[in-house]
Amino acid sequence: MNTAKWMKPAVLALTFSLLLGACSGGADNNSGGSVEGTSDGALPVLTESPYVLAGTEEGVADFTAVNSGYESPYATDTCWNITPAVVSENSEFAVFKYGSSNATFVLYNGISYPIGGGVNSDGVTSMALADVTGDKVYDLCYAYSEGSSSHVGYFNPADGTANDLSGVIGGQAVVLNAEGNSLQVCAAEVSGYESLTAMTLSAGDKLAEVLITGDGPALEMASSSGDA
Repeated sequence: MNTAKWMKPAVLALTFSLLLGACSGGADNNSGGSVEGTSDGALPVLTESPYVLAGTEEGVADFTAVNSGYESPYATDTCWNITPAVVSENSEFAVFKYGSSNATFVLYNGISYPIGGGVNSDGVTSMALADVTGDKVYDLCYAYSEGSSSHVGYFNPADGTANDLSGVIGGQAVVLNAEGNSLQVCAAEVSGYESLTAMTLSAGDKLAEVLITGDGPALEMASSSGDA
C-alpha cells in the first residue's frame, strides 16, 4: 500500500501500515545476553505506545560508512536513525531508514542487514523486541507494507537473517500490540504525520497474533480480520 498518499492532510483519519504497541516491564540486557524473563521463562515483549517514529541524525555517518555498498535509486536520499528508545536501551540493534527510497537496515555487531520493504513500499514503520524464535534472546520485530499488503518481519541475531512471518494482512493498515506477553497485530491510526520517518502510531482493534509454531513464528488471523 502507498501509505505516503494516505497521509496527506485530507486523509489523515485513515489507518496506516503496522504499529508495534506497548507493554509494561523492561529488560536490562542486550539482544546477545541473558534477559530475565517472566514466570514461565519467556522474555517480555518490549515496545512503545503510542509508537513515535522520529528520524534523527545520531550515528548516521558511521552507519552509512558501513553501508557503503547500498546505492539508492534516488540522486539525493537522506538516511535517518529510526531506532526507538525501547530498542536502543534493551538491545544492540540500531535501525536506519532512507527517506526517499524507504530502504531500511538494521546495524548489528558492525554489520548492516536489509529488513522490511524498500523501494515501492513504506519501509519499516514500527518495531518491538520479542523472542519469536524461542531461543531466550530478543529478535527485532518490525512492521512494513508492500503493495496492498501489510507484513510483520523479524531479524534473528543468532544467524543474521531477516524473515517475514507467514501470513499477510491485505487492504488495511495494521499494527503490532503487546498484550500480556503476546505480540499482536492491530489496526493503526496515524497522527502528526510528516513523512515515513516521522509520525505517531496508535493501536486499534486486534487483527492477528504472532504465534511460535513448529515451523517458526507465524500470524494467526483474528476471525473478524477477513485477511488471507
